[in-house]
Amino acid sequence: MKRVKYLKAVLPEIAAAAVFFLLVLSRVSVSAAGISQNYLGETVIYASKKYGLPLPFLAAVMKAESGFNIYALSPEGAVGLMQVMPETGRELDMNIQNPQTNIIAGAKYLHYCLKRFGFRPVPALACYNAGPDSVRTVYVKNRRKFIIPPYRQTEIYIMRVYKYYNYYRKLLK
Repeated sequence: MKRVKYLKAVLPEIAAAAVFFLLVLSRVSVSAAGISQNYLGETVIYASKKYGLPLPFLAAVMKAESGFNIYALSPEGAVGLMQVMPETGRELDMNIQNPQTNIIAGAKYLHYCLKRFGFRPVPALACYNAGPDSVRTVYVKNRRKFIIPPYRQTEIYIMRVYKYYNYYRKLLK
């Protein structure tokens, strides 16, 4: 922890990135893929900035989706760190098998979900997890409300992302 405080004091403009490298990406096993952790970290920071996603939020989604396993493969067919579905990869015209483009594709899709649901994280996370058509929009007294799908897995996923997000956010303070 002394190292983290030192980095925050010496390099305040890149404190978030430094803490992210030290505490989060150290858990990513990338040696067999021939990819350096620094390059992977730079990709995460790039995607975070490009799509306006807070770094702890992107890290929390990545942790909840794959546990930082670049080889993760879900029973439904989602692949990589961000567990991007092959159809989504084709729609985005990205190679989701590559860890760097998987991160960028996941961040782009997460941004799409956030934008679609008024930058509200709960329906956006439900969209990311269960698909955009699973989140319903209803209007009550001229106000837009979102109903997340009643899937137990999606509810657990949203709670898990929030737990990781709060943890990573506290690390960056």
